[in-house]
Amino acid sequence: MNEELKRLTSPNGATKYLFFGGKGGVGKTTLATATAVWFADHGYKTTVVSTDPTVSLSAMFGQQIGGITRVPIRHVPNLCGLNINPNDARGVFQQRLNSVIGQMTGAFGGDVISTPCAEEMATFDQFVSFLEEPDGDVIVFDTAPTGKSLRELAMPFDWAGFLQKQIQEGEKLASLMNMDGSSFQELERDKQRYDNALNVLKDRSSTTFALVLLPERLPIEETQSAISGLDRLGIPVQALVVNQCILPEVIEGNRFLAARANLQARYVNEIDTRFAPLVRARLPLLDHDVSDATSLRQVSELLYGE
Repeated sequence: MNEELKRLTSPNGATKYLFFGGKGGVGKTTLATATAVWFADHGYKTTVVSTDPTVSLSAMFGQQIGGITRVPIRHVPNLCGLNINPNDARGVFQQRLNSVIGQMTGAFGGDVISTPCAEEMATFDQFVSFLEEPDGDVIVFDTAPTGKSLRELAMPFDWAGFLQKQIQEGEKLASLMNMDGSSFQELERDKQRYDNALNVLKDRSSTTFALVLLPERLPIEETQSAISGLDRLGIPVQALVVNQCILPEVIEGNRFLAARANLQARYVNEIDTRFAPLVRARLPLLDHDVSDATSLRQVSELLYGE
């Protein structure tokens, strides 16, 4: 159990937003869902949200979890889940801005927002709603692998200002787009929503970013890169969880495990030195899958206690 991590993630009379990020394959979904289960078991109204396009959230709880509405999780009272599929989110995003896009497609065609960043923008737009109307005590985000998550958080949101500048620079473009003041009012409202959401993400009291990593070279370097990238956005990383650590008591004379444990020990020491200001927790390598509520509770107790 890590008391510092529990203190850092617990709500203090207001909604708490918890983000778990890191390199692909390090156990983000396991940590996020175990954390959500722990808070739900302790009486907090909790939602776990996945922004990863995989179906891991559904697989973890053994039930279909979609991206439109929160789904109550069987066998875990107080817990709901939502899996934001970028393609689905993009559809919701397009529908919500339909009045603006409808005017723009006449000038530019239907590909106006079919850009490489459209899915990231759509995903961010959908989870902004959780920051506006949290509907609970704890919202846990299981994010996509680091690079994609950073792109989602770094999207340029000043659409209204950009479009207004283009209109001002050419009356012909304004005529082609046939846009009126109400369209810009909608875009300005969106910009304000995004600005407010980013302020929440930057607030240490309401939001905790935890990065998950393995005691290996590449995850350590990606963790450093993620911390730097989030810092440039003004978003502080406050905790690290080092996953799949081999415990001395399980080696039992196995030379392979002993060699891996020695290698891990060197990397753990590096993590403790390199990331000394951050809260750090460790989880052991388990001898079974973590794929149901029972095993998630086991992980949550290792992290936060009973």
